[in-house]
Amino acid sequence: MLFSITKLAILVQFLSSITWGYSMPKRDYDNKNYFILEFDTSKGSKNLNSFIKENKGIYNFEHQLYGFDDHYIFSINKSHPYNDFLGNYNSDTINHDDGNLKLLKRSGEYEAQYDSLINSVKSIHSLKPKKLSKRLPIQIEDRSIDIVDSAQKPIKDASEKLDINDPTFIEQWHLINAMNPGNDVNVTGLWYEGIFGEGITSAIVDDGLDVDNPDLNENFNAKGSWDFNSNTNFPKPRLFDDYHGTRCAGEIAAVKNGQCGVGVSYKSKVSGIRILSGTITASEEAAAMIYGLDVNDIYSCSWGPTDDGRTLSAPELIVKKAMVKGVQKGRKDKGSVYVFASGNGGRNGDSCNFDGYTNSIFSITVGAIDYKGLHPAYAEACSAVMVVTYSSGSGEHIHTTDIHDKCTAIHGGTSAAAPLAAGIYSLVLSVNPNLTWRDVQYVSALSAVPVNEDDGNYQITALDRKYSHKYGYGKIDAYQMVKFAEKWQNVKPQTWFYSDFKEVNEAITKDPSDDNKVIKSVININKEDLKLMNFDKVEHVTVTVNIESKLRGAVGVRLISPFGVISDLATFRHLDKSGQGFADWTFMSVAHWGETGEGDWTIEVFSDPEVDINEVNFKNWQLRLFGQTIDADKAETYDITKDYAKIRRDKLEELKNKPKPEEKPKPEEKPEEKPKPEDKPEEKPKPEDKPEEKPEEKPKPEEKPDKPEDKPEDKPEDKPDTPEDTDEPGQNKQYTNDHTGQYFMAIAVVGFIIVIIMMRYHKTPGSSRRRRREEYEFDIIPGEDYSDSEEGEDDDDEDSLDLGNDRRAPNKSNNQSRNSDEARDRLFDEFNAETLPDYEDDMFIIDDDDEHAKNPPQDQKLQEGSTLGSSYKPTEAKS
Repeated sequence: MLFSITKLAILVQFLSSITWGYSMPKRDYDNKNYFILEFDTSKGSKNLNSFIKENKGIYNFEHQLYGFDDHYIFSINKSHPYNDFLGNYNSDTINHDDGNLKLLKRSGEYEAQYDSLINSVKSIHSLKPKKLSKRLPIQIEDRSIDIVDSAQKPIKDASEKLDINDPTFIEQWHLINAMNPGNDVNVTGLWYEGIFGEGITSAIVDDGLDVDNPDLNENFNAKGSWDFNSNTNFPKPRLFDDYHGTRCAGEIAAVKNGQCGVGVSYKSKVSGIRILSGTITASEEAAAMIYGLDVNDIYSCSWGPTDDGRTLSAPELIVKKAMVKGVQKGRKDKGSVYVFASGNGGRNGDSCNFDGYTNSIFSITVGAIDYKGLHPAYAEACSAVMVVTYSSGSGEHIHTTDIHDKCTAIHGGTSAAAPLAAGIYSLVLSVNPNLTWRDVQYVSALSAVPVNEDDGNYQITALDRKYSHKYGYGKIDAYQMVKFAEKWQNVKPQTWFYSDFKEVNEAITKDPSDDNKVIKSVININKEDLKLMNFDKVEHVTVTVNIESKLRGAVGVRLISPFGVISDLATFRHLDKSGQGFADWTFMSVAHWGETGEGDWTIEVFSDPEVDINEVNFKNWQLRLFGQTIDADKAETYDITKDYAKIRRDKLEELKNKPKPEEKPKPEEKPEEKPKPEDKPEEKPKPEDKPEEKPEEKPKPEEKPDKPEDKPEDKPEDKPDTPEDTDEPGQNKQYTNDHTGQYFMAIAVVGFIIVIIMMRYHKTPGSSRRRRREEYEFDIIPGEDYSDSEEGEDDDDEDSLDLGNDRRAPNKSNNQSRNSDEARDRLFDEFNAETLPDYEDDMFIIDDDDEHAKNPPQDQKLQEGSTLGSSYKPTEAKS
């Protein structure tokens, strides 16, 4: 009995998945509403079981959502009255006020049932049927390929060296361009080195894949494939227009077999995930984005919202959760690589920043250039574009595999650019499988080659590389990218910084007298806040805005970073007549890669000057930075549902309210009191100076003014005639033990006699002393007057005791002409040489070494291991 219906259903699903790969009950959208319930399963399935039991006959358990341990799909008959209060709960945009979005209708009649549902689950996500749009091919007038014999040599060489006899290979200019040399992906050098993408699988998330096609059958990965439209494990094309996915797959992995052409990584694998050929819900879409995570390395997605220049659309939260899981758990926790086509709405004025798939930080957005290297008019540009690669334009298309064992010469659009990039990423991962999903983005930005630098409004970024909204960081050069990736070291884990929502509440009106044509707002991010969130360097930047407008297409938005790089977030779209504005809409930019994040981030909102009827009200905005950690050991796992602005505020509050760590400065005060090590060195001499404290009490007035605080000299002044003092208790016994005192006594007697003789013949008693003081002044510490005390410092070794042989004296005759006072002083200096270590201690104190030790001059916040592009020199391309 304990074996509940839930466990039985899950077991059936599990056994079915082993047999068929994945199973999903057929949906009845005519009679039922479907929704996802998220339960807290951290302590088992008790909550789920209780819910099913209590609501039997009301909410019907369907199945567990693929890839999620805590999301389950239920249905309810449309005739049931509980439909009246069902809606989304915590399942869409996170509201910045309380982190809780509640769209359920709570009526008095069903208030208890409403509360029961809310108290049982973490979130509710309504599943509305929808259909995703393919990035349809752009029809371009065909042109015949005219190749002169000399231009065919690279193609001929590749054919002979690699034994490629496929008839379309000569027309695959994106691999070897004989018409416009240099305008291709530069892959043949890798092929010659045996790099073909082996061991890597790209999942084609599209309208199916012709698994029986000889070009693809050998490289088809069945384990990573599923048909969500027909609920079967073989994603075969079933509709007349299900050719899109097969063409994309041919660009990646078409084998050399004498049919059509070859793929850019023709020994890699492809799987098919079919979702574009019928109605699906967010549950199938989410499952598709993480299907076969243990098999699929790359997900190639040539679809998104309609490219009509007036649509604003983003994936639902459950789909975003799936992508987060993909980058966290895919490829054995290194992260799946999501590649999205930027879009084909360029002719309609569309921008990929109005597409929530292409402006996701988890995807690499790929734009297009044509066979001449030019930007085609259809290709959408935006600040989310990372790189570009080749596709249709200027009268030429991509030549690849087609359904029904045919070849095609009319594949194109950014739909063709994305899978070509995915194929090149297969080559990259095959040479360095340790790359994380973020490493792949770093490699993309740092190895791409800028194109058409007089077009595209390039800016120099913090990476010391050029960036353009049209071309991103440039075109993918397969050889350079792979060689760059081979030596790439993993970056540190990801971290993030969420600002608070900044209230603006300023408007642009249609009143001609209104001078407010641009609304500016600034969010300042300081170093302490970034450090609190373990944030080092910027990678992705997102901006969430709330802007009211009667004409959304006439609203422009740009972001200016502290580094001075500008991201055009919203550009004018003349076909967008919506009056809904931007409600919690998130833009994204990769143009600020490598910046510190510290400083003023400025947003500007403005209206199209050609439209004089628009009214714009800029309510508020939030800045989010995603980047590299300072300390990898403190990295956290990102949760898309968390409000990290609140978490940051809580951390700040916690720091403020922690008296103990602040009172613990006592351990810290000790180091601060260690400037009082200045006292400790002074205390050390005291035991040595104890016998000298007596002379300190009776200083000699004539000598003291020249020797401030020179205790060592006080002693000889007080007792000039008692050399026996050196043997008194408390003196430094270094000399008494080796009879040095006796030697000094003998020298003193001899010296005394010489002094008497000199006194009889010298008439200027003070002059030589003054000269002597001047001669040796360079040995005195600046700012201190040690008078003659330095004599003992140099004469303290036995070799310098000879009065007539002063090592520092420039002229020995000076030593012979000193009067009795000077000689006496000299003798006292020699006698008391043992006191000189006190000067050494004083010097140690004055130098303030402790202060230098505490404040090392080097900035230790520079992070090692972060590889940026300033020192990058592209590898010579080989062909």
